[in-house]
Amino acid sequence: MKLHARTVRPLKWAILAAAAAWALTATENTAADQPGEGVSVQPAVATWTSAVPVSWVFVELLTELGYDVQAPISLSNPVAYLAITEGDADYWPNGWFPLHDPQLPDGFHDVATLFDPHCPACGIQGYLVDTPSIEEYDITGIDDFTRDEVKAAFDATGDGKADLFGCPPGWGCHEGINAMLDKFELRDHINHVDAGYAANFAEALSRIQNGEPALYYTWGPSAWLLSLVPGDDVMWINAPGIVEDEAERTEGVEGAVSDPVEMGFVAADIQVAANNDFLEANPAAAELFRQVRLPLEWISEVDGTMDEQDLTDDEVRPLVAEWIDANRDTVDEWLDAARGAAE
Repeated sequence: MKLHARTVRPLKWAILAAAAAWALTATENTAADQPGEGVSVQPAVATWTSAVPVSWVFVELLTELGYDVQAPISLSNPVAYLAITEGDADYWPNGWFPLHDPQLPDGFHDVATLFDPHCPACGIQGYLVDTPSIEEYDITGIDDFTRDEVKAAFDATGDGKADLFGCPPGWGCHEGINAMLDKFELRDHINHVDAGYAANFAEALSRIQNGEPALYYTWGPSAWLLSLVPGDDVMWINAPGIVEDEAERTEGVEGAVSDPVEMGFVAADIQVAANNDFLEANPAAAELFRQVRLPLEWISEVDGTMDEQDLTDDEVRPLVAEWIDANRDTVDEWLDAARGAAE
């Protein structure tokens, strides 16, 4: 059958119109799915190892939103906050607050935003005791180490004092432990063993594995929390705080003898800090920063793997991708919220 010209032309235009409509719809769908397309983002990352998996989570998720995320630049805390203030870095997911408050430059809050914690009270420091000793000696706090029976049980060196396996000179925790011992007049009861931290932890680990009492200091996120698990092998105990309102800051600490627990150190919320100009131009990124929540246990686990396998920062990225895949339903909720904010 031969089509007349007047029949062919309408058909031709109908096909072209349909193609144009399809192309427009595809473009709109792409824009909705990847609101960050064409936008270059510069993150910063902290210098400690447990910051690396946190950093890669945000890189991966921003990439899924279409952003062209540059390699994170490793910066010390004060330099990172200055870079955010001046717009040299767009965001930094490794803020520990209130610990980092003194490191913020003047005017920071005028040009930058701190988001709600993606890991609340995860930056923890304090003192732990093996669980059997907690139960046997009814230990709830550091002041229990003034009791003769407790001192005798924890005296590994034979000096009549309980041994606290702490931190080496030059570390901030070394000063914090000593300040606590001096302020509350505990020097006659507790001996601060201030050897290298790895050696100190190994000694505490060995004693606990051999069924002997041990008192030691540690922090998280870290691999140390995997070797001796709070709430299982050991428990956080109360300690006099050098800061005010310490108990209020440490509610919900897993594996503690009480809730709230007075750790002796401020429990830091881990938060994203970001430049306001970047956030205003990128509502999808801003909403993502509001949505993400990361588990302390997972961060510590990756930190332990990095140490055991001597992984580079880039080699951590596949581990992050595995975690995202394993939590895809939750992650997709975060991404959908981010895409919705862009609309």
